[in-house]
Amino acid sequence: MQQPELVEWLFEHSGPILRYRVAVELMDVSAQERERLLNASLATPEVQRWLANLRQSRSIHGSTDTHAENALSKLLDYGLNCAVPAFAGSAEHVLDCPLQMWDSFVLLPFLIRAGYTGHPRLMDWLPSRLEKLHHTAQRGIFDFYLSSEEAARVPKAWRGKPVYRDEFGHQAGYPLPTCYDFYALAYCPSMPGIGDFPSKSESMPGIVDFPAISESIVAFLSDARFQSTVGGYGWDKAARRCYAAGRVFLACVTPARMVLFLELGARFNSARQSDWFQQGLSSLEKYRTPRGTYRFPPGRLVEKNGYQLYGGSHMGLGEDRHSPLAMELESTFHMLYIHKRMQNE
Repeated sequence: MQQPELVEWLFEHSGPILRYRVAVELMDVSAQERERLLNASLATPEVQRWLANLRQSRSIHGSTDTHAENALSKLLDYGLNCAVPAFAGSAEHVLDCPLQMWDSFVLLPFLIRAGYTGHPRLMDWLPSRLEKLHHTAQRGIFDFYLSSEEAARVPKAWRGKPVYRDEFGHQAGYPLPTCYDFYALAYCPSMPGIGDFPSKSESMPGIVDFPAISESIVAFLSDARFQSTVGGYGWDKAARRCYAAGRVFLACVTPARMVLFLELGARFNSARQSDWFQQGLSSLEKYRTPRGTYRFPPGRLVEKNGYQLYGGSHMGLGEDRHSPLAMELESTFHMLYIHKRMQNE
């Protein structure tokens, strides 16, 4: 099957959640048809469960389904955003909730994709965060960790482990690109042709030449020297302890989040030209079936309790995983979506 036939096959055989994503991302449907498909998706127990998870969330960062980061990412992957009243109502309490430093890193990228870019909290945070990341990219330094001599004053329990230099740790606002930063860059609405989700602002105030800045940051995180970093520990000198800030927190590719990262990177020329992207895309092509669909192994589209961005734990798109077609449907959609994003430069 060629792409038009693949899209038709997807639309015909998918359940309500994936069918809505297919229509929004890969088809040109009328507003009336789109509304009908959205209502069918909203009526499913699966979407209602995740809306309830978001309403019940009281913490931002964590591995359960009721931590806001997982509920938000799941509903966004189901095609919902702030233009959908059911989503907006469920997300309302997280917009102005008190945030610790790490909460901002985690929550705000999802709110960008959801369309809340005009929210004061985002307008304050994003320009400063991009400035910090861009400075790191421009410096082009990949020597992130203390030497053994420099680490002599590190508490004994962490000696011999990779400990970030102050300039890359919490003292400097953690200026290395994280998986959450990558997500924010990929869905920032000032990127051209970003898609159909709404934005409350046409551009990002305070950000000059966002495409060039984002390409610079993505080029840095796509560099093999960054991708091969081991991750490490931040050193809190005042508390005389170190805290984990490992590779999973950074924008580094892992097998479990390969598909997720290909979707994020597909918009950026610097990512598309990188070894990790080309090798990852080539590896997925091996799972093409004789009829032109795709069927990834379960480890590439994990659906289980856990962190979405840390571990790619919520890659399902609402299909019944007991169905023999489920993995083929979801794999084919993901592949077509990656290629669509690659074309929207």
